Amino acid sequence: MISAGEICQDVWMKQKPPGPRAARRRGAPRKDHLVEVIGAEIVRFQEESNAFDDIAARVLALERHDLPCMTLLLYGGPASVEMMASALHAQRSAVTATVNRLQLAGYARRRPDDQHRLELTEHARKWIEQIWAPLREEGGRLMHSYSARELAMMSTFMARAREVQQRHARKMREWLQLPASPARKPHLRGGLSPAALRRVQVFVEANLDRPIQLVDLARRAGLSRYHFARAFRASAGITPRVFVERRRIERARTLINDSTHPLAAIAVDAGFGTQSRLTSLFKRHTGFTPGEYRRGHRAGRDIMQP
Repeated sequence: MISAGEICQDVWMKQKPPGPRAARRRGAPRKDHLVEVIGAEIVRFQEESNAFDDIAARVLALERHDLPCMTLLLYGGPASVEMMASALHAQRSAVTATVNRLQLAGYARRRPDDQHRLELTEHARKWIEQIWAPLREEGGRLMHSYSARELAMMSTFMARAREVQQRHARKMREWLQLPASPARKPHLRGGLSPAALRRVQVFVEANLDRPIQLVDLARRAGLSRYHFARAFRASAGITPRVFVERRRIERARTLINDSTHPLAAIAVDAGFGTQSRLTSLFKRHTGFTPGEYRRGHRAGRDIMQP
C-alpha cells in the first residue's frame, strides 16, 4: 500500500524553492511560506487518505480501525492477538473484537499448526489487491518520474519526519502509564476496571440466548445504567448494545459452521429471537445472509468474491 509520504513529497518537490540566482531573478516565495504550503498539503493528503480508508472499510464490511490489523498480518505474517495488540499499541479487547470481525467476514483464520496465531485468507488478499494495488502502481510510476537525487531528498525528509512523530508518540504513551497524569484525566477518565469489564463479558457470553438488558450489565459492573454505558464505551470502544450484537453474530456464525440446525433454531439459540432479525443483523455485519454464509462454508470456498 502506498504511504502518505510518497504522495505528499510530490507536493514538496514541486513547491521547492529554486536556486539562489533564480530566486533573485524571479522573486521566489520565501522559505517560511513554502513550509506553510507543504504543511497544508500534507494535511489535505492525510484527510484524503482517511476518507479513502473509510470507503475501503465500508467495501470490506469492516470498521476503519480494523484495517491496521489486516496490514499487520499482510506485511508481518501470522500473529497472535497479543502480538498485534503490542505492535499496534492497542487494547487486547479491541484487537480481539477486530479479530472476531475479520474471521466472521472470512478475512482471517487460525493457522492449522498454531491455533494462537492468525493469518490472512486468500479471500482477504484478493480484496487488498483490488482496493490498494491501483494506488501502489500509480504511486510507483509517480516516484519513478523523479531523479535519484530528488528521491534521496524525499527519503531523508520522510525519515526525519517519522523520527519526530515517533519521539512525540513515545512521550504520549508514557502519559498513559501515569494514573494521575494531567494528560490522562480529560481523555481516559471513567473507563471500567479490567475486572469489571471481564465480569460483563463473562455474563454476556453466558446469557446470549436470553434477553440482556443494560441494567443487567450495569449491575455486574456496580454502576448505574448511565455511568455504565459511558464507562463501557471508554473501555471497549463500542457501546454495550453493539458488543452484545457482535457476540450474538459470532455465536450464530459458530452454530452455522458446526451444526445442521435450522436457521430459525440458530436465531433463537444466539438470542435474536426470530430468523428475520438474525438475517437482517447478520447481513449488516458481514455483507451476506446466514443462508449464503452456510452454503459458502459447506462448499469450502470464499463466499464473497471481489
